Amino acid sequence: MNTRIRRHAQAAIAGLGALVAVFVMPGQAHAALGSWNLEGSGSGVVGAHAWGSLTLGSDGRYYLAANIKDTAADGHGARLEVMAYYNDGWSSRYENLNATGNQATNSFTWNFAPDLYYIDARECLTEQGEEYRCASSWHVIHRVRP
Repeated sequence: MNTRIRRHAQAAIAGLGALVAVFVMPGQAHAALGSWNLEGSGSGVVGAHAWGSLTLGSDGRYYLAANIKDTAADGHGARLEVMAYYNDGWSSRYENLNATGNQATNSFTWNFAPDLYYIDARECLTEQGEEYRCASSWHVIHRVRP
């Protein structure tokens, strides 16, 4: 092998080694499970927009990154409601995230135990911080088992 090709190969291998080191370094690594968006689903309402992503942490927990945006200057706030169901006899956990003010956005990341079965979400409108009107159906963001 000529010297120039050998140097390029060594540089490529060193670069690949550095890249691999970044992804296997100790700490909280996450595997992407997918993104989600309630816009245009039966779980959305006019005046709110919710979206985000779900990842699986190296600790076995599920991390739901969520965003909610108040999209209308209608005097109502926007709320994302999340229901997580567990595989331990169907216990559940409710969470919500609010954004108030035209074009206001709020973001949060929840984490859920490894025995998660599935996560549902829907958009709502709020009035003075209280639930005003919600989408009539829930959208399954992620089902761990069919």
